[in-house]
Amino acid sequence: MSHMGNKISETIISSLLTFKLILSLNDNWETYVTSNKYEVREVEKREVAKMLCCMDPERGGYSVYICVECGEQKKVPHSCKSRICSSCGKRHADEWAEKINKEMYAVPYRHIILTISNKLWIYFEGNSQMQKLMLDTAGEVMKEIVRKFNSQKKKAEPGIIMVLHPFGRDLKTNMHVHMLMTEGGLTSSGEWVEMPYIDYKIIRKKWQYAILTALRKANPKDQELKRIIDWCFKERTNGFNIQAKRRIEGKTKQAARYMARYVRHPAIADSRIIGYDTQNVTFVYEREGKTYTVIMEKFEFIHNVIKHIPDQNFKMVRYYGIHGRRAKRNVREVMEKLGKVIKYIIKPFSWQKNVAQYTGKDPLKCKKCSGKMEIYKVVYRNRNGELKEYGNLDKFIKKIAVRGKVTDEKEKAQTKFEAIKAAGFYQLCLF
Repeated sequence: MSHMGNKISETIISSLLTFKLILSLNDNWETYVTSNKYEVREVEKREVAKMLCCMDPERGGYSVYICVECGEQKKVPHSCKSRICSSCGKRHADEWAEKINKEMYAVPYRHIILTISNKLWIYFEGNSQMQKLMLDTAGEVMKEIVRKFNSQKKKAEPGIIMVLHPFGRDLKTNMHVHMLMTEGGLTSSGEWVEMPYIDYKIIRKKWQYAILTALRKANPKDQELKRIIDWCFKERTNGFNIQAKRRIEGKTKQAARYMARYVRHPAIADSRIIGYDTQNVTFVYEREGKTYTVIMEKFEFIHNVIKHIPDQNFKMVRYYGIHGRRAKRNVREVMEKLGKVIKYIIKPFSWQKNVAQYTGKDPLKCKKCSGKMEIYKVVYRNRNGELKEYGNLDKFIKKIAVRGKVTDEKEKAQTKFEAIKAAGFYQLCLF
């Protein structure tokens, strides 16, 4: 029985493990920051600080909702929107997928992954300028391939949505680029040119030549880099590895969601963390149908998670060709005439709908009387870290009066609200 009990306890503990919890236990984050082994960037401190306040009403603020029928209150803690928070990353990915789906066209797309030699990763890791160079070079290579190698030999401009992915499933650096690219392009005369066949050998060699040339130009005095580049040309005669097998046709929403996984997703999902013994963290990852287990020293684990946070204002997502921001408006008009615009209404993100979708329950349906709950006030921290409130009784009364289509009967609404207060207004539940 004791052995079974231990197994159950281990299962419960592993199910509660999160990256946030590991940072909080044993003063791990404070010790990591004050140690000299790893240099901690300001953006890392900021993103971790936000995550540690996620869904904590006292530290991150909250919103108060009130049932307009019975006066029951609910306090909803605020999310953090940190780049390393699993739950907030999921929300951001959902929002991004909705936005991108609206911008995609009714043409076939292909999911393409461009990689580089692991000997070159060090030149891109933690260097936003070099990471931008990688994305821009990849965009130019793919535009050139569509322009020169489409069957009609016409100067057609493809649409490319690109995401930089700097890590692998094992948390180690693995610089590569994911993109969604149209199978074809638009000419200056407004003609859509199909390109269903793409020669992968051409992509491999052109990508290798372009990125190595760009690297050499950006670092002309680096002799070690020169030796690595010479080695790449000599040993990788077929070019760098790429993947371009997945054709996406008529399923832009699925494609957008697939790409969204790489947009603002933390380096590791909490579900993959299975053990922590105060010194080491155990996590799992899958590759080609096999599951691998990794045991990593806790500070190395923290480092490998947060080092992939991009620098402030660095754009991990880039748009090229007809998806470029400058061309977007004019191109959309032409594509609409060609009948290649997706008729899609973007749905604004709603935490209420999101919770209802995943739990099957409406969080703003009063548990007491099943009435509808309306927002009453918001408590938030300003830039100075001070708790501030927005909203008051007068605003709330005006709101329910307007929604009840009785804008000229504010006194009636206030009378009803006073009755709610008398009936037990200050019952509070925490979501």
